[in-house]
Amino acid sequence: MPSGGAAIICSTGPRKRCACGKPAPFLCDWKVPARRSGTCDAPLCATCATSPAEEKHLCLAHAQAYKQWKAARA
Repeated sequence: MPSGGAAIICSTGPRKRCACGKPAPFLCDWKVPARRSGTCDAPLCATCATSPAEEKHLCLAHAQAYKQWKAARA
């Protein structure tokens, strides 16, 4: 550290990246019952993520599925 202190940084592996290559602070929240987590979990950057609601993010494929789902209910 610049002031002479020390820091420990813990990580379980390399940081996830979006398909575009940018760091991915979000994961796709589309429901996928077959997955252990219950959601798609595709890594997403702020540019590539679609947010249909607060604190919800969708990958491109699931953003299109959501758009179709909404249109079918209109």
